[in-house]
Amino acid sequence: MRGTATLTAKGDINVSDNPPSSLKISGGTIIANGGTFIAGGQNGQNIVANIIASSIKLGGSPISVTGNLNTTGAVTISARSTVNGAIQGGSVAIEADSKVTNGISSTGPINLASRVNVTGAITGTTIVTASAVVIDGSITASTSLLIESASKVTGNLTAPSIQLKSTDLVVTGDVKASQTLVVENKATIKGNVEGGNVTLGNSDATITGNALVDHITLGYHGRVQQTITCKAYTPSNPCSCVTNNSGWAFNEPMGPKCGPGTQAGPHHFQIDHSGTALTCTPQTVTVTACADAACSAKYTNGANVTVSPGGTATQIGSSGVATASVRQYTAGTATLSLTSVTGTTGALVCKRSSDNSNSCDMAFAATGLIVTPVNHVSAKQQAFGISAVQASGDQQACVPLFANKNKDLTLTCGYSNPASGSLPVFVKGTGGFIALAADNSSACSALGKTVNLAFNGQGVATATMSYADVGQLNLKATYAGSATTGDAGLSMTGSGSVIVVPAKFGPVTIATLQRAGAPVTVSMSALNNVDQLTPNFGNEKIAETALPTLASLVRPTAIEMSKPAKPDIQGGLVFQNGNVASSDMSWPEVGTITIAFKLANRNGYLDANATVPDLPLASSVSKAVQFIPHHFITELIRTGAADSIATPCAAPLTCADDGEKGRYAYSGQAIGVRVTARALGETTTQNYDELNPSALAPVLLEGWDAATGTISFPPSTPDGSSRLTDGKKEQNTVTGVAPAKFTLGVASPMVAYRFPGKAGVPVKVAPTDVRWRASSTYPGGTVVSSKSALIQNEARMTVLSGQWQVAHGYGSELLPVRLAVQVQYWNGKKWTTNLLDSISAFYKSHVVLANCKKTLDCAALVADDRTYAVVQGALPQFNRLTLLAPGAGKAGSVDVSVGNHPYQGSTVGVVVFGILRSGPVIYLREMY
Repeated sequence: MRGTATLTAKGDINVSDNPPSSLKISGGTIIANGGTFIAGGQNGQNIVANIIASSIKLGGSPISVTGNLNTTGAVTISARSTVNGAIQGGSVAIEADSKVTNGISSTGPINLASRVNVTGAITGTTIVTASAVVIDGSITASTSLLIESASKVTGNLTAPSIQLKSTDLVVTGDVKASQTLVVENKATIKGNVEGGNVTLGNSDATITGNALVDHITLGYHGRVQQTITCKAYTPSNPCSCVTNNSGWAFNEPMGPKCGPGTQAGPHHFQIDHSGTALTCTPQTVTVTACADAACSAKYTNGANVTVSPGGTATQIGSSGVATASVRQYTAGTATLSLTSVTGTTGALVCKRSSDNSNSCDMAFAATGLIVTPVNHVSAKQQAFGISAVQASGDQQACVPLFANKNKDLTLTCGYSNPASGSLPVFVKGTGGFIALAADNSSACSALGKTVNLAFNGQGVATATMSYADVGQLNLKATYAGSATTGDAGLSMTGSGSVIVVPAKFGPVTIATLQRAGAPVTVSMSALNNVDQLTPNFGNEKIAETALPTLASLVRPTAIEMSKPAKPDIQGGLVFQNGNVASSDMSWPEVGTITIAFKLANRNGYLDANATVPDLPLASSVSKAVQFIPHHFITELIRTGAADSIATPCAAPLTCADDGEKGRYAYSGQAIGVRVTARALGETTTQNYDELNPSALAPVLLEGWDAATGTISFPPSTPDGSSRLTDGKKEQNTVTGVAPAKFTLGVASPMVAYRFPGKAGVPVKVAPTDVRWRASSTYPGGTVVSSKSALIQNEARMTVLSGQWQVAHGYGSELLPVRLAVQVQYWNGKKWTTNLLDSISAFYKSHVVLANCKKTLDCAALVADDRTYAVVQGALPQFNRLTLLAPGAGKAGSVDVSVGNHPYQGSTVGVVVFGILRSGPVIYLREMY
């Protein structure tokens, strides 16, 4: 059948018994009208055709179909099969290691077994996959979706209920679960999540994007790397829908961060203004596009605004803040207003600095004072100007009111951001500095002080201010005429805003040692120009923070390691009252570094970068700080030989749980153990390397009781040495892992756990559950360990007392003797054959022949050099331990054991040649 041919039958079509050589379908369509299409009964069948049937069964053996499968009933596909096309059915079940190239659509359930590979979208009701499936396409389930561990999905997931199982599962795409989403241990979603009730499992479940949820519970080290938005979002409590069990605090570098969702426009606009203006000149105001009701975040997608009265169109860019101007030519009070594109959902908010009120009223006057303070560094003396002006005849420009005169003005200072303070502003006019407060150590007073100022010919007086703290201040000047000065009835006022910034950060105190990836506590202060504390730093409405960066990597040097790891330092430092109040800083590596601190706000303190040339703050650099691993993990690995990894466990043996079914090894058996140095967050610290000796301390490797983790096993020898050995025949005692064994954070030693006793002699010890613990002790007593109460960081296994059981034998001196040999373990009551063991082996060099009697020559009995490997605990019939025939006239007995085996002891079997027992004996019988 080929081309566009069509094969139609009423009922079933069954080609399953056709051998591949007789089945020639290279094109067309097959229709089983009202029946089942069946194929795949013989291995290697290859069909090129579209298939339409009431149900489809590709089973029994692997099969390849190139074409689409279409049915209203069930589709079942056997293991290791391939469908180069799309599948549409009432239900779909695909067995392990199969492949579908163009997606699956079902009106019912879909079940995918392990290692199934699907390219294209998948839709169904209930969708369940086994482990290690690979899906390149979106998945949509109308009821529920479950994806097992180690699977990889590239596409979006949508279902009311979604469960992503633990360990190495990765979804690259967005996930939408209207009811529940469970992301288990070490599963990762590389995308955004929208869900109802979302749960991140007990260890290292990760969402790399944003999460919009009804509620989310973060298990230990569970992370949403971007922003969590509660669907019932409230700015006063943005994380109200988060249960945080991650181990990291809110807004720490690794902890949850909450905020508003993406907005189509700003929530509202805020106008900051002085409250006074002149009719003869435009007045500048500041407009902020606010992303929430509290204006704790700015809307950064841009907007066009026009402020009235008399304003012009102003563009607000990605900063969310812009300056605009208003103007009115007649004296009187105007209410500021604003129109915008895009629109807002909230009402306009005004902040008037002259009285710290929310009034939008601005008083326009024909005469007044213009106060023009200059942003500057704290505790520096800074000149600023005050002009007395009045409107000209045409109201279009301001002209000087005072020229070449000295006048007494009342000057006051007020706090804007922060809204309060403890230190006054000092101002100097024609005399000395005067505190605008009750006394030199009081806060700014609304009463202010009288300051004499000299106005020049242009009507401008120059004053000097000094403020020992930081923040945004409002300076207000008032003049009241009198009969004495010849201007009775004249009343003028004016104000201006000024930002005073810190000069630097003070000495940095960081304890050493620090753990890689863990939060670091830092003691540091913001200082003014004379090295005094600026107590208002960190109390701003949107608090200013310090950003740490890597100043230098002291160790390892480029000479020690050609490419030492130097990732960025994470987090920032939150200040309060001028000092660090908390620390979110961490560095996910090991080594010795210095850390530089600078202002986190790239626009400068309170966005004053453009007007204060001293900003950004000069960096402060810490002393050298040594970072060590946060913890170790231990794992069982294969290092080359078949028996170098502990063997998987099954009934009747019960083994210590290693996350699967458990593994076992024999006492003294050398196995591979991988020790990895890690940071908090489970990244490997690559600088933990033999080339960087300053980062390493000797690593002690011990066996501990697997159930409790509290009792050291095995017991020490009388001299106090450990019972861990290197696994060689000599069984040399080892106490740990030498620093020279570590490369890029990983060491893979061969070690053995050995019960006390004489080497080569079986020891009767019941199966012992062991966990492998790695630990280092640094100077000062700081311990880095694999021990953890929350995460299984330590490999677990069961250790058995084992022996080779060699049977007795006898036979003619003219024929070889083949001996049964078993590998056994002590189950606590007796020696029993280990049916789980198909790995253990011995060689000619391990066989010991001793005590040859009469005329036997032990040397002549050794068989050829071969590998004797057990199958289910015993040597198979065709590969039994063979002793060569000694020959005519040679008779006697010999003791046989596997006494040279590196870790298994052995019983002794006695073999007799040429001595017959009573009764007829058949030494050899051949049957045909």
